[in-house]
Amino acid sequence: MEASRLQIPPFSIEVDGHVFDVIEVIKTQLLNGETWYHVVVRLNYKGIKSRTYTLDVRSEQDLLNKLKAEITKVKFMEYAYGIDELRRLIT
Repeated sequence: MEASRLQIPPFSIEVDGHVFDVIEVIKTQLLNGETWYHVVVRLNYKGIKSRTYTLDVRSEQDLLNKLKAEITKVKFMEYAYGIDELRRLIT
């Protein structure tokens, strides 16, 4: 049996040492019966707060995987363009 847990937004989660603020979660039921969630998040990266954006996920594990991918993208942008340009791009 699986234990359910309830978190009411807004809340923060840490992924790979960086904090994401989960602002809103919207549940959507598709016509074929699948359940998707539209999660509005904001990344706090090295003192920079990003704009809010939406990720479409199927489960909590899917959300964590997508947040890890977002961190990787931001790290690549910082490496390629520097912290000042990163700040301009994500805020």
